[in-house]
Amino acid sequence: MRISDITTQMIKPPHAAGRTEPAANFGDSIKEAVSNVNESQQTADKLATKLAAGDAVEVHQAMIAMQKASMSFQFTLQVRNKILEAYQEIMRMQV
Repeated sequence: MRISDITTQMIKPPHAAGRTEPAANFGDSIKEAVSNVNESQQTADKLATKLAAGDAVEVHQAMIAMQKASMSFQFTLQVRNKILEAYQEIMRMQV
């Protein structure tokens, strides 16, 4: 999965009237993105285990899968950090 695919899933285009999607869809998008990251990590883990066991796995396939899983995780972690920063900033606002 490419980074642009993750961001496309997380950011929904606005409606024709200029309104954004309801908050529930954002939550669903986050769940789907985390699920995709989990799936890529499981795939990388399986390939690494097969490679270590000496099964017929191409080294470059295993390395690409591990790098993809790592980058997906790092991107998800940064998105989480930005969401937490935004939440904390909102909580600091005086009403």
